[in-house]
Amino acid sequence: MENKICQSCSMPIMSNDQLGTNKDGSINEDYCKYCYKDGEFIDKVTMEEYIEMCSQYGEQAGMTNEEMKAHCEKIFPTLKRWKTN
Repeated sequence: MENKICQSCSMPIMSNDQLGTNKDGSINEDYCKYCYKDGEFIDKVTMEEYIEMCSQYGEQAGMTNEEMKAHCEKIFPTLKRWKTN
């Protein structure tokens, strides 16, 4: 599998079993299963709210929560879910 990241949370997607699903149950190639299920985003929040949520998982990503928040603030605006243009 090529190097992919979830276009909502930026989590690295290492295998197909980490991918989300469309409404018809097919695999969605853009989003992980923690963000997208049955054709809908699981957390219906703003980007700012999602950054706050994700920043609590810094340790799991090998960084402090403050570093995770800074990472999210930098990368989220570039992701498909959050792009405004």
